[in-house]
Amino acid sequence: MDNSIYEVDRDEYVSFLGQLNKKLMDVEEHSLENCTFMKIRSQKTKKHLCTRIIEHETGNEKYFIFNYPDADERIAPKPIMQVTLETKEEVQHFFEALGKLQEKEHGRNI
Repeated sequence: MDNSIYEVDRDEYVSFLGQLNKKLMDVEEHSLENCTFMKIRSQKTKKHLCTRIIEHETGNEKYFIFNYPDADERIAPKPIMQVTLETKEEVQHFFEALGKLQEKEHGRNI
């Protein structure tokens, strides 16, 4: 079976995992000579929800989402902020701002 239609990028996979109620899921791990497969299944329906494949030799990973869990097996997604810094100056300003925030917080904890 060609699973390529179910392949997603890492961000989509992580977002999907973040919506699963971990207490209601089972993780199956299988290792072959060149890969490790980590499958997540619903405890209630036994549906195969998603898989992560790790290639041993290269360390490359592939992610697949096959099914969605039932509504009662999900939790509200947590918002994730993603920042893209494209220039050296943006990176420098970002770390300067972080440093100032840490100084303020450190000063309050003394």
